[in-house]
Amino acid sequence: MTVSVFPEQPRSRAGRFFITCVRGFSCVPLSVITALVITPPARAQAPDHHGVDQHAGPPAGGSPHAGRRDAAAPTIAELETELSHAATVNGAHDLMGRIEQLRMKDLAPTTSLLLRRAQDDLDAQRPLDAVQDMDDALLLQPDMEVLWRNRAQARLAAANPDGAVADLGVALHHDGRDLTAWKILVNVEGVRGDWQAAWKAWQHVLQLDPTTPDAAHETERLRLKAFGQPT
Repeated sequence: MTVSVFPEQPRSRAGRFFITCVRGFSCVPLSVITALVITPPARAQAPDHHGVDQHAGPPAGGSPHAGRRDAAAPTIAELETELSHAATVNGAHDLMGRIEQLRMKDLAPTTSLLLRRAQDDLDAQRPLDAVQDMDDALLLQPDMEVLWRNRAQARLAAANPDGAVADLGVALHHDGRDLTAWKILVNVEGVRGDWQAAWKAWQHVLQLDPTTPDAAHETERLRLKAFGQPT
């Protein structure tokens, strides 16, 4: 099964890699959006108290924090919940893009540089060096779920599917609703020949994205691999 869930990104080098690599294992998808800019919400200006009744209550019909909540950006968990109820492929595609942007926004500049270097190593057919780059990135930011997911992909390219499964276990411990991690796990378990594990991972994919393309065909393929022809 080909993992292809991310939206089009800006045509930077990192963006081109991000788009093409998730379409299969031919170039191990390390998500290296290093130029991503997330603009923080504008600071609310301090109120001008001159001539203002300090005892005035909140606007009628709402709490004093209602506007602040409305302006808050959705979290990854909230977007994942929306994704699990998506009605169209385009809607799911948009939600996945927003989720991935949030996953990347807290990467430090040095971590992003290591991800770019990992990509250079993969381009040069040096997957073990790419894994080392990801090791270094994880030393810097071990709490970033996406880095574990990326190292799993590098380890798979380095012919270490068992290591990839271990890294995906950490990634999914951080976020058990990471659709991309579950899709990668389906592929990795297929490489390992554990088709029942691949089948179980696929059930998570279907729950997390009801618009998954070719779901019926893939479900049947994995069912046959895992359980054989019905008797």
